[in-house]
Amino acid sequence: PPSSTPTHPTMALDFTATTCPAAAPGPLAPLAERAAKLLTGRKETVSIFDATTGGLIQAALLAIPGASKYATCAANTISTRRSTQLLGEALVAELSAEPRPTDATSYKASKMSATLATARQMRAATGATWCISESGACGPTFTFEGIDKGFTAICISGPLERAIFVESTHADREANMWGFTKAALDLLADCLEEANAKSPAAEVAKKVFEGKEDRFRGVTVDLAADSTATVAMFAAELSKSLAEWSEKGKRGLWFKVPISSARFVAPLTAAKFEFHHAHPEYVMLTRWLEESPSKLPRYGFTQIGVGGVVVNDKNEVLMVQEKIPPDPKFQGLWKLPGGLADPGEDLAVTAGREVLEETGVHTELGGVVSMRHSHGVRFGQSDLYCVVRLRALSDEIKLCPEELADARWMSFEEISSRVPKEQLPTMNDCVSSTTCKVIQEALNGALIHGNVVPSTAGKSVMLYTAAKLTGTLS
Repeated sequence: PPSSTPTHPTMALDFTATTCPAAAPGPLAPLAERAAKLLTGRKETVSIFDATTGGLIQAALLAIPGASKYATCAANTISTRRSTQLLGEALVAELSAEPRPTDATSYKASKMSATLATARQMRAATGATWCISESGACGPTFTFEGIDKGFTAICISGPLERAIFVESTHADREANMWGFTKAALDLLADCLEEANAKSPAAEVAKKVFEGKEDRFRGVTVDLAADSTATVAMFAAELSKSLAEWSEKGKRGLWFKVPISSARFVAPLTAAKFEFHHAHPEYVMLTRWLEESPSKLPRYGFTQIGVGGVVVNDKNEVLMVQEKIPPDPKFQGLWKLPGGLADPGEDLAVTAGREVLEETGVHTELGGVVSMRHSHGVRFGQSDLYCVVRLRALSDEIKLCPEELADARWMSFEEISSRVPKEQLPTMNDCVSSTTCKVIQEALNGALIHGNVVPSTAGKSVMLYTAAKLTGTLS
């Protein structure tokens, strides 16, 4: 900025020095016509936090018919310390922490830093596309020597940011209020025209999102990861869409929000959407529009674990000891290798992968031995634990030191001898009676066979049956 404009060391936006435009007291609407037309065309909104102009900026915008399309809220915050309920404790604390001005230069600089912080933070707080912040002094009296004419700092935060430091040629209070109001509204119009050049109103007016309807009277919206829409634009589109969907008798709504568009989560939850599930790259929210209980399917609530009874050519079973078991009393317990299934894995694939990762032994599926179903485990989920019999294709054990303390081949006689005859404080070097029974069943009982068959969707799936299938299923 020109040398006549004071600067603040923490500001990241320059204030351009300008003189106060002439604006005689009179009709308000002409001051705001250009800005109002652009706001309406772009379907954008504005909030205003002024001091010196005494509410004239908002009054001029409201004087235009149809102002409710772009007006959100406004407040006169001439005293920062008395505006906590309007600006919020965090912003007031930030502004109050600034060193108190000691002369004319630091006083003017404080106005610039305050309007910059207010415009940025209150834009986010109100959800408006644009926010105007203004603060200065109109006259005829001034706080510090060296100031004998009116001045004000005006900052606009939005899709782009601009700031001006306006100096008057006089100390006429009311004349300066009108002049500063015109300067603020002209700056807003200039910002809108600049934004229009980069993103024309026709582009902004396009739908922020598109919903895909389904046969169950539902709508699914997959938000774009590269969306440039503001929170205000999204909220306006959401409100309009909800009214349309309700009128059409839609019931279940699904919104998939990628991380890059996480700013839209707040307006969705404000519109009574609930979290359905989250993935590393997105979050899914839902809403049931009818008054009846929701019929939307719940997200997966059962985890699947698989253990492997790995049998070698000597009829020995591969047993392992975890390095760090979930409960200290199970330290040193001999158990079956295994773990949780990854998405898209069949039971044999999970068991084979876990055995290979933990012990380095290659395997192939023999059949399903048993299944245990429990509830209320980790994160409140249900747990399905399957045990499969695997044939060892190699004998050499290559222990994974990060997961296991030990691993070895054991005969069933040795396994059964390690089952404690009475309850012990720890299970060190023992085998649980349940594990022993499962191993016995795997070695001597009937197995459930896994068969690869085509599904009606044309994909291959695993079908588990008591008898091995000899034909083909469709």
